[in-house]
Amino acid sequence: MSGLHVDWASLALVTVVTVSVTALVILIVSLAARMLGEVRLKREAGRAQGLHAAEVAAGFFLALTAGIVLFGLWLIVPYFH
Repeated sequence: MSGLHVDWASLALVTVVTVSVTALVILIVSLAARMLGEVRLKREAGRAQGLHAAEVAAGFFLALTAGIVLFGLWLIVPYFH
């Protein structure tokens, strides 16, 4: 068993980065969902002020999430390198 070696510092780094990026993605998707929910509520109430900015921001957050996910897939799949 002398050939088995675990680099605990690298494992801890991967764990911290994974949890951090997962929390970031959840935060970004939550912000997009909240903005889209506000747009729906304002439309139902008949208020049109500020809808475009909220829709653009929600679209930006969803595009950012898609970019993060695609970058993660690019890192995982060696065929793309």
